[in-house]
Amino acid sequence: MSNNWNRRLENRGGPIYTHSNQLPKPKNFLMSFPIPDEKALQKCLNFENQPTYIATGGFKAVYQLKFSDGSADEAIKAVFIPQASSDEESLQRDQLVARAKREIKALNACTHPNIVKLGRVDAEMREIDGSDYLVYSEEFLPGYALDQWLNAGTQVGFDELLVLFESILSLIKDLANLGYLHRDIKPNNIMESNDPNRRFVVLDMGIAYKMEGTQLTQGGNPPGTLRYMAPELLKPDYKDNMDFRCDLYSAGMTVYVLAAGAHPFAPSPQDPYATVYRIINTQPAALYSVRPDLPKAFCQIIDRCIRKRPALRYNTIDLVQTQLGNI
Repeated sequence: MSNNWNRRLENRGGPIYTHSNQLPKPKNFLMSFPIPDEKALQKCLNFENQPTYIATGGFKAVYQLKFSDGSADEAIKAVFIPQASSDEESLQRDQLVARAKREIKALNACTHPNIVKLGRVDAEMREIDGSDYLVYSEEFLPGYALDQWLNAGTQVGFDELLVLFESILSLIKDLANLGYLHRDIKPNNIMESNDPNRRFVVLDMGIAYKMEGTQLTQGGNPPGTLRYMAPELLKPDYKDNMDFRCDLYSAGMTVYVLAAGAHPFAPSPQDPYATVYRIINTQPAALYSVRPDLPKAFCQIIDRCIRKRPALRYNTIDLVQTQLGNI
């Protein structure tokens, strides 16, 4: 797999450095957004060097910025904040601003090595070419999003799966201790970095949830990405059932999919209603039956993490970590 960071991805939610949040899109509003011109962004932020466009995801455009002083590159994120002409559109505008601010607040709170770090550009509202954006920066992470393993048909070995799972579990535990849920753990929100001390880095805290705080998703829309969403989040009372076990399910499903090479509920693009039905009602095949080369105890741990009922999963991250340590 080639490391082609300067390739311009016209499709939203592309595989490299993707931040694909899943806000529902009302008709005729936010179906697309103007991507800031590189020169206009450079002028707006008074950079000496011109940023290089990388990709879009959700309603964010992402750029790579090289600094003249030789310091590490950063990823500039420009979150499109649309003008509103109705109450519904005004609500969507407020949600986008709130999501960006939540991401920044969560990243400031969490110092875990397996989460992306904020950069030197503080978050500010900017007008670029007549449109409003909330612009800030994060560290730039050369590497690959893990969905490229799936795209390449790579059979991921046990050692890599174990390090990945341990890294995510450690992060989930730290976030939970801070009162946060990530809510969108999935292969294309995880980077395989070039840093051996940070082999895997989780991206995109844009829909992070602060427990015991204000409700952060409006209108009854469940948070996250459907294929990696815990079953309880697909029910009307999901806001009453969110705890770290939602992230544990997503982490388990991520490992299952990478190990199996396909998603058990949505192996190819299809009717989302069929996917929802399977998530709620169908238990995937035991991982060991799909990958008998993996340690059976490891497969059983993953299977337990993706049980339908939260009570049948692990009730602490410590217990998962202890069982992994005994393999």
